[in-house]
Amino acid sequence: MSIIKILPENLVNQIAAGEVVERPASVVKELIENSIDAGANSIVIEVKDGGKSFIKVTDNGKGMSREDLEMALQRHATSKISDEKDLWSISTMGFRGEALASIASVSKLSIKSKTENDLGGSQIDCEGGDIRSISDIGMSTGTTVEVFDLFFNTPARQKYLKKDASEFGHIAALFNTIALGHPEIAMKLIHNGKVVSDYARVTDLISRVSDVFGNTTADAMLPIFYGGSDFHMDGFIGKPLLSRSTTSHQYIFVNGRAIQHHLLAHRIKAAYHSMLMENKKPVFILNIKIDPSLIDVNVHPRKIEIRFEDQQTLIKTVYGSVSSALEKANLMPKGFSESRNYMSDRLPKMEQPKMDFFSAKSVSSGNVDFSQGNNLKNHKAEIGNAMEFSKNMMEDREASGIDEPSMKAISQVANSYIVAESADGLVLIDQHAAHEKVRFEQLMTQFEKQDKNVQALLVPLQMEFSADELTLIQENQEVFDGLGFEIEPFGGNSYVIQAVPNCLSGEDIDSVIKGVLDDLQNEKTPSNMQGRTEEILTYMSCRSAIKFGQSLRPDEMQALIGQMEKLKRPYTCPHGRPTMISLTLDELEKMFGRK
Repeated sequence: MSIIKILPENLVNQIAAGEVVERPASVVKELIENSIDAGANSIVIEVKDGGKSFIKVTDNGKGMSREDLEMALQRHATSKISDEKDLWSISTMGFRGEALASIASVSKLSIKSKTENDLGGSQIDCEGGDIRSISDIGMSTGTTVEVFDLFFNTPARQKYLKKDASEFGHIAALFNTIALGHPEIAMKLIHNGKVVSDYARVTDLISRVSDVFGNTTADAMLPIFYGGSDFHMDGFIGKPLLSRSTTSHQYIFVNGRAIQHHLLAHRIKAAYHSMLMENKKPVFILNIKIDPSLIDVNVHPRKIEIRFEDQQTLIKTVYGSVSSALEKANLMPKGFSESRNYMSDRLPKMEQPKMDFFSAKSVSSGNVDFSQGNNLKNHKAEIGNAMEFSKNMMEDREASGIDEPSMKAISQVANSYIVAESADGLVLIDQHAAHEKVRFEQLMTQFEKQDKNVQALLVPLQMEFSADELTLIQENQEVFDGLGFEIEPFGGNSYVIQAVPNCLSGEDIDSVIKGVLDDLQNEKTPSNMQGRTEEILTYMSCRSAIKFGQSLRPDEMQALIGQMEKLKRPYTCPHGRPTMISLTLDELEKMFGRK
C-alpha cells in the first residue's frame, strides 16, 4: 500500500497560508497590494479587534468580472504573469496568485467587485476555502474584500496571535510603510470605527512624510537623488538628530515594493561616519526605480527581499549620494526642540506617541514649538535645489561654492560653552565636542598622509607601562606609527617617545597615551562601524581636546570656531554628539514674545 498521498485542496491552501498569512497584518498587506496592482488611487482599510475579527479593504481599482471573481479564489490564479519569462520581469506587487486562496482557506471571506464596463457587480462568499454563494449586486467600480474571523478553523494558529493593540500596531506600521511608498494613492485606516490615519493623494514624497510623521520630521529630512541610465533613485535621509535605536524607520522601496536589504542599510549608516551616537541608526526613505528585468523579486515567500543584478554599483551610488547630501547640508540642531532628540529615543513630552518620530501635528498644550522656522512649503522649494547638486555628488565643498556662515565668538559660559553670533542668530558651541571633532580630523589626515607632519621632542619622553598596556601598544603599534608617533623600547617596561604628530606637540603626551590605553582597556564592545584605527583616533581626540571647564581667551574661542568652519562635517563629535546648537533670530523673537 502506497504511503505517499496527494493532499486535499483545502489542506494545500492552509499550508500555503502558513507562508502568506502569519497574522492580520499579512492579510492587509496582500489585499492592499492587490488594490495597488488594480490601479486604485484610493484605498480604505477598516479593521476591528486588531484585525482578528474583521478586515475590510475597499478600493476604486479596475475591479473584476463575475468570471474573474470565481477564478480569483483558485490557487495560483493570477492576472499578473502568464508564462515563465514574466517571472524575470515582475512589475506588479503580487504575482503568485496564492494570496486570496490562502486567506480564504483560514477565514470567512466575502469579495464584491465591479469593472467599469459591467452594469452591476458580483459578490462571492466562502468559508474555510469553500464557496458558499455567488450573486449579482449593485456597486461602484472597484473591489471590496471582507475577512471575518481569521484562523477560525485553525485554533492552534489563532491562539498565537497577540493582543489587539499589538496586532493593530503591526497593521498601522504596514499601512504607513505602504503609504510612504505610494504617496500618489489616498489611504485611510479605520480601527474599531475610529479613523486612525487619513492621507490624501499627493504628488511629492515630502508631503506624505509630513502626513505620516509631521512637519518637524519633514523639516529634518534631506533629499537625495540619482538619475542615471541604469536606475533612478530619490528619497530622503534624516539628519543625525532623527536617529533611532532600531531600524524600524528605515524604508527601502524598489519599484514601489517595500523590501529589506541589510547590506544597503549598513552602507547608508556608514555614510554618516561618526555623525551618529553609538548604537543609533539613521532614518531614511529610499525609492529605487529600476528595470524589472535587472532584479529578482521571487527569492522570498513574502517578497520582502530581492536580488539586484548589479548590487555593487547600486550600493556604491547610494552611499555616494548620502555622503554628498550630509556634507552639503547644515546639520546644526535648531534650538531645543531638535537638539533634545540626540540624547533620547523618547518622544518629546509635548507630543502624542503617534509614531516613534516626533510629530509636529500633535504639538499643543501651550508649549511653543521653535522648530517650525522652515515650513513644508519652503522645504519643498529646497528639494529642487538639493537635487541639482546631488547629481554631482562627489564635488568637494570648494567647487560647489557652499560655505557655512562665519561666526564671531562673544563669550564663554561656565568655561564649557562658547556663545557665538552668526548671521542668523546665536550659536552655542560645546567647546570639548567641537575641539574633539577638529582634533579627530587632524589625526585622521595625519594618518592618511604619506608625508607625515611630525614634531620631534626636544627632550625624549620616557614612559613606564604595565604588562597590559605593553600588550595594547604592541597590538596597535601600526596605528601609532601611522600617526607619526616614534615609540622605541628602552628596556624592561620602559619606552621612549621621540616624536609625536605635530597637532599634539603642545599636549601632555604622557596623559594622552595613558588615557588612550585606559580607554582601550575599559571598552566593552568595539564599535561595529568604526574600525580599530578610528577607535584609537576617537579616544586620542577626546583625551587631547579642550576640556569642559577650561577657560578660553576670546582669541582661542575664535580660533576654534575658525578650525570648525574648515571641516566638511563640523556638526557632531566623533561620538555622534552635537558640537553646536543654533538659536535663530526668529526663535529668539518667539521666545521673547515678539512674534
